[in-house]
Amino acid sequence: MMKKLIVAACAATLPLIALADGAASRVVKRTYQEMLQANAAARTPTIRYHGGPVMTAPVNTIYIVYYGSFPDTGSPKDTRAILNDFFAHIGGSGQYNVNTTYYDASGAYIQNALHFDRVATVYDDSYSLGNAPRDSDIPTIVKNTINAGHLPVDENAIYFVVTSPDATSKLTSGCAWHDGSTTLIPGHAIKYSSIPVYTGSKLDSCSGSVQNFGEHNSPNDNLEADNALDSFMHELSEAVSDPLPSSGWVARGGGENGDLCNFNYGNTYLAPNGTHASAHIGNRDYLVQTIWQRTGRGFCANTL
Repeated sequence: MMKKLIVAACAATLPLIALADGAASRVVKRTYQEMLQANAAARTPTIRYHGGPVMTAPVNTIYIVYYGSFPDTGSPKDTRAILNDFFAHIGGSGQYNVNTTYYDASGAYIQNALHFDRVATVYDDSYSLGNAPRDSDIPTIVKNTINAGHLPVDENAIYFVVTSPDATSKLTSGCAWHDGSTTLIPGHAIKYSSIPVYTGSKLDSCSGSVQNFGEHNSPNDNLEADNALDSFMHELSEAVSDPLPSSGWVARGGGENGDLCNFNYGNTYLAPNGTHASAHIGNRDYLVQTIWQRTGRGFCANTL
């Protein structure tokens, strides 16, 4: 449900973090090395279907609400340029194809097809709820955007609120998260996600480049944007396989298919700038986590 931060201190208990619309997730407080050891010692997790909806439409749509300020200088290193390139090419990729191992109650499987249009499926929100929205404001931003007609009502879609660095100070629920609601827009099941573009200590805690490889740069020379895309891959995969948490595909401990491979990048290589990458999608290299593939006993997969 949530891409978790890595923090330095251990904790005997796992605190509950309340999310929008009543959802909750646990933040694991352990060092990166301790997490690796725990993962190695654990039995292979079993992810089970709980009878709820799964996003098996022929094509699901990615809607983006850019909240705050995302300057467009025309440089390929701009945050917005990097994000839009990923959104435009993740559908049909080997990375997203891992999600096609999940199905719904009718036996229909998730399809490797996503729709994203840099104009038609994007809305710019210039701080409608101020420059410090809270996690509980994310569904309100989605609701207001739909009700104002800026984006359509679409049950075969996920609405991602991508928050600019200057508007993330009060976003405290981990690195990113997703949820769903049947009451946000009455009569419709709306799926949404919070993708903050962090800087500073939160960026360091969420970034696989920093945590796994000790790198303070990333394949697209924009650590903030590349980290946001790693979070996006995590939440996108969970949103399609468990759109109304936790009624779809969930493991015994509550983990979804992104959680089970959090900070696991599988086979990596060096991008042209010398940083670690795990995926070449479109014309760019990215460091995005693996996703739990439901084949055999299951495993964390880069591609399918």
